[in-house]
Amino acid sequence: MDSSHAFDSVNGRGAPGAAIGFGGFRMPDLRCAAGHIGIKRDGVTDAALFALSAPTVCAGVFTTNQFRSACVESASERVRQGRNIRAVLITSGNANAGTGAAGRTDTELLCREVGARLGCSPHEVIALQTGVIGVPLRAGRLLPQVGALTAALSPSSQALEAAARAMMTTDTFPKGAVREVTVGGARGMVAGVAKGAGMIHPRLATMLSVVFTDFGLSQGQLQFALNEAVRSSFNAISVDGDTSPNDTVLLLATGTAGPLPDTDGGAAFTAFQEALTAVCEDLARQIVRDGEGATKFIELRVAGAASAEDADRAASVVATSPLVKTAFFGEDFNPGRIISALGRSGAALDLARLTLAIGGVQVFAEGAFLPVDAERAAAVMKEREIIVETDLGAGDAACRFFTCDLTYDYVRINGEYTT
Repeated sequence: MDSSHAFDSVNGRGAPGAAIGFGGFRMPDLRCAAGHIGIKRDGVTDAALFALSAPTVCAGVFTTNQFRSACVESASERVRQGRNIRAVLITSGNANAGTGAAGRTDTELLCREVGARLGCSPHEVIALQTGVIGVPLRAGRLLPQVGALTAALSPSSQALEAAARAMMTTDTFPKGAVREVTVGGARGMVAGVAKGAGMIHPRLATMLSVVFTDFGLSQGQLQFALNEAVRSSFNAISVDGDTSPNDTVLLLATGTAGPLPDTDGGAAFTAFQEALTAVCEDLARQIVRDGEGATKFIELRVAGAASAEDADRAASVVATSPLVKTAFFGEDFNPGRIISALGRSGAALDLARLTLAIGGVQVFAEGAFLPVDAERAAAVMKEREIIVETDLGAGDAACRFFTCDLTYDYVRINGEYTT
């Protein structure tokens, strides 16, 4: 998928807030830049910088992998301390994970250099890294290039798209989403970028995302809203079942559009929450569509679960089953693999009430598989996007989950990742 498709794909399709393409992006208090900082070879763009015109309230969600990169330790510490943020630097090509005390020093060196260039404290800068694990970053060699990066800062939509592209590792297109929100006489925006294509699984995934809003909210409000948005977006996707030491989602609120109106019943906050969730879900879907080597986008809809945890458990096991994923790649209509995955998921289910439909075709009910015309089955499996619906017959909880197929290219990409 090319970049124009990726950035024009934020058309909402009924999502909350008015969706606008990046050509309509206007947030003058945010400037962006992309450039070569010295990590990747041959001058390939490997750094993205997002700079705010004033100290900005920041919330964050980070990987739950116990093996955490130096940049996650640094960024989560700033969020935990309630630091206002002036800039976010993202470098690509080196994860700075498993690099010991030197890795943390490298992250802080980059924060200090960006802060010096922008005239702010190092503690107002977050530096995130993504790429190969276990290789020393050696930030000293990167510092001389920071000046060119800060000099290139621009408020244009083209600069934002270039920054999204600079974050990429095995991604094939830059990922962005924008929603415009008008509520109670106030007008504001939610805009985000993300990277990620492989090592993708809930809690979180090998992905980085930075989301901005010009509404004014407290850190408590921001953190609550981000937690809710992540639950149904970045924590509801899987490409390969693996998680990373670098996963980070940041949400920054500049406040230049003014505070959210104090409306009866919290309607303004609800509208903001819906727009934020729509942006995060849009970005999460783009990550799955760009899954390393992916040819199919699969939406799992689980209903009738005994609990929300059971719904997530069932969806996650189906989404990560190599047998299920390869069947979709080979366009092999094989519902037995899905039922078997549900059966071993650990989620409560009533086999007599369990139902399964693939691409709108009912394939299982009342404890038995149903006959399906071969031509109809083949037509379903040829679709690029397929919805799989199941009712576990055990309760009222439900969830949606997004995944992709597992292909030869996935093996090739990851078999050659460091070489």
